[in-house]
Amino acid sequence: MALSASAAASAAVAGSAAGGTATAAAAGLSTTGTITDAQHIVILMQENRSFDHYFGTLKGVRGFADRSAIQIAGGYSVFNQPNGLFSRQYPWAFNPGGSGPGSTAETRAQCNGDLSHAWSDQHKAWNGGKMDSWVSAKGTVRTLGYLQRSDIPFHYALADNWTICDAYFCSVLSATGPNRTYHWSGMIDPSGSAGGPAYDGGDEKGLHWQTYAEALENAGVSWKVYQNASDNFGDNALAYFNQFSGAPAGSALAVKGMGSVPKVTGRTPDDIAAAIKADVLGGTLPQVSWIVADQQSSEHPYATPEDGAHFVHMVMDALNADAGVFNSTILLINYDENDGFFDHVPPPTAPAGTPGEFYNGTNIGLGFRVPLIAISPWSRGGWVNSEVFDHTSVLRFLETWTAAMGTPARCVNISDWRRKVCGDLTGVFDFANPVYGMPSLPDTSQTIGLSTCGPQLNPSPGNNALPAQEPGTRPARALPYQPNANLDHLEFGSGGVMKVWLKMANEGAAAVNPAHFAAYANAYRSGGPWQYTVDPGGNQSDFFNCGTNFGNGPYDLSVTGPNRFLRRFKGDATKPGKSVTVTASYANASDTGQPAIWFKLDNAGSAPVTFTIAPNAYRTDGPWAYTVPAGGSTSDYFNAVAYNNGWYDFTVTVDSDPSWSQRFSGHLETGSPSISG
Repeated sequence: MALSASAAASAAVAGSAAGGTATAAAAGLSTTGTITDAQHIVILMQENRSFDHYFGTLKGVRGFADRSAIQIAGGYSVFNQPNGLFSRQYPWAFNPGGSGPGSTAETRAQCNGDLSHAWSDQHKAWNGGKMDSWVSAKGTVRTLGYLQRSDIPFHYALADNWTICDAYFCSVLSATGPNRTYHWSGMIDPSGSAGGPAYDGGDEKGLHWQTYAEALENAGVSWKVYQNASDNFGDNALAYFNQFSGAPAGSALAVKGMGSVPKVTGRTPDDIAAAIKADVLGGTLPQVSWIVADQQSSEHPYATPEDGAHFVHMVMDALNADAGVFNSTILLINYDENDGFFDHVPPPTAPAGTPGEFYNGTNIGLGFRVPLIAISPWSRGGWVNSEVFDHTSVLRFLETWTAAMGTPARCVNISDWRRKVCGDLTGVFDFANPVYGMPSLPDTSQTIGLSTCGPQLNPSPGNNALPAQEPGTRPARALPYQPNANLDHLEFGSGGVMKVWLKMANEGAAAVNPAHFAAYANAYRSGGPWQYTVDPGGNQSDFFNCGTNFGNGPYDLSVTGPNRFLRRFKGDATKPGKSVTVTASYANASDTGQPAIWFKLDNAGSAPVTFTIAPNAYRTDGPWAYTVPAGGSTSDYFNAVAYNNGWYDFTVTVDSDPSWSQRFSGHLETGSPSISG
């Protein structure tokens, strides 16, 4: 029997205690069970890896087994990408057999080389949200290459022991510089009023709006950048700003933001780790720390995941030099952008005209998904969080945390739309149930070095099939929205006008944050996808022509939303299906008290119609048939929480019209933890 959400959460916390202790007293800490128990926030942004590229095969996340993946032109799954005019290619493993050290496949996995990732080709791969131009945009099928557990065991161990976010997006459909500018300051100045727009890689200089480091300084919050300024791969975004590049020697901005760690060993990663350890042991670790790696440790694709893993491990060990510090610290590990590597989840983007979210008439972002792993006592246990985040979410977490600590520091540059659509990371953590200590982690002492990874050949895929994702689930954090969507009605006008009206809603007690939706035309017409942001408790409707010049009756539309939410509506406005309507809603089933998905089946036609509701996943019973008389209706519910951890996936058909079908897939939110689908 499937665990209930509450039982799953208890099991997750109990299981996560391996290698740690679940009590503050045992850890020697005095705690409040709130966000103020975190005394230090440490942020380590690495380079150029997409989520699918690193974690598409990880169990329990939105990876290669995603049942709600969008469809691209020609009726293909988004995973089945065009590769020239006459062929296609699925994502393929750089090291398909998990070959050991020294093998050609292993070297290719560690040294896979970077790809083009500028504003122009990132937008080309995105293709307005269609996500169907990866190979042509990047100029190589290598864009579809991915790594797996045997290639990056340390990264997988971090995800297995702490919390991974599988809906964390970079901020800009562009390169490293713009994304790091967002990460440190909350915008790229698209209007050009303060030295921007810093929209493309290499144009980050002469900027002069306020960074978040300055907001911390003004609020009296201690902060520091740990780096070797002469060996930082250009990744300290504070250096893009005049107030830092021109800061007087000895000033706070110069010392904290532009200074270098002491040279102890002569190796930048070891020196950074040594500096962190010294501050930990000396009681001088700042409240907020940014860490900037050297190129070899940055995981930039000409560097290696192995070297990056070793650096991250050293940073963790340095923080754990005093267990009390490690047990009161949040370490956020994220990636600035995807390089040119494929990811299958369309990033939420703003509707046309949204202030602060367009440059030269083109969406700035969100950019493609990248990994974020939160390491702390309050994120222990192998969780997944599927709330929509981007780099500004880190700044908003710092806003929330500094306010709770009584020293509020606000980032004044984040757009209103981004504040609505992207969360503040607080949902990643459970401050009432910490698990302290450092678990056993894989050895990372074997490193490769840049000299091994010179310019790479352009390898060819060894296979062409949808990759397998590890079986299994993981505990999932509650989400702050409840998306829903229905085909509301068909509209008929003169001159062959026919319209499909869709209604998107964000409903229920769990809906406390706005939800982003996108509508796709799968066939019969061009254009789209179309973007929508729906407030809690609100709804939004839009129509899609399916008459003259738009298919002359047939339609095939999908609506996507957060956490694998998907609706698909197929039919023909000239056929009998035009007289039937299905309305999905969420409510408590009166006989169980459990949240359920309800289907109301309406027949406005002149003859009886039999509706069939069939499960596509999560259930093994059914299908269920309902004969509805002319002019009549009926309703039924399906208890998704007690049986399926909140997950549902049904298709509804009618006997009167084989062209008509509607699919309803998603997750019921209860405000409590759940299990990933």
